[in-house]
Amino acid sequence: MSVRHTDASIKSPVQQLRADIAAVRSTEGAQVTWESLSETEKSAASIGVAPDAWKPISFMNEAHYTELLKKNALDQRLTQQIEAFKTVASSGQ
Repeated sequence: MSVRHTDASIKSPVQQLRADIAAVRSTEGAQVTWESLSETEKSAASIGVAPDAWKPISFMNEAHYTELLKKNALDQRLTQQIEAFKTVASSGQ
């Protein structure tokens, strides 16, 4: 019985899939730290709201936010956080 030799440098689809899964798993382990965030991201994160929460009703959020600004009903720190949140939320589009 003869044994065919295969080129070890050529990966089968199964080997490629396993290598891809291992690569994804190794990158998933990397956690984002507070120190690695930009100042804008830190400000947005301090609100405690997911960035994608702005998108579904952004027109309503924008109108309400503009009205609050006109009435001077927002604290300066909260305004800064909301602006940072808008920046981070819109960057993922």
